[in-house]
Amino acid sequence: MTNIIVGIVFILIGVWVYYEVKNAPLIDDDYMWEDDPDVIDFLEQTDKQGPWDEEDDKLFTVGGLTNDKKGDFIKFQKKTKNNLKK
Repeated sequence: MTNIIVGIVFILIGVWVYYEVKNAPLIDDDYMWEDDPDVIDFLEQTDKQGPWDEEDDKLFTVGGLTNDKKGDFIKFQKKTKNNLKK
């Protein structure tokens, strides 16, 4: 009996989700996100220099992850890897 009730609940939830998806508002294909004031504000705030010098305001990344320019962290990783092999 409980299996039937659980099945009916799942069907009702599925119908409800389908109804919500079908009636959800869609963004028009001709929506110009470049003209959105929120996007413009975000991009302007992102491009502003921080409170530090211009030299220190540059971010150095390797593969999308922050890293120091000297590569000391990679040297540390290699040293750790060599110590683990011993």
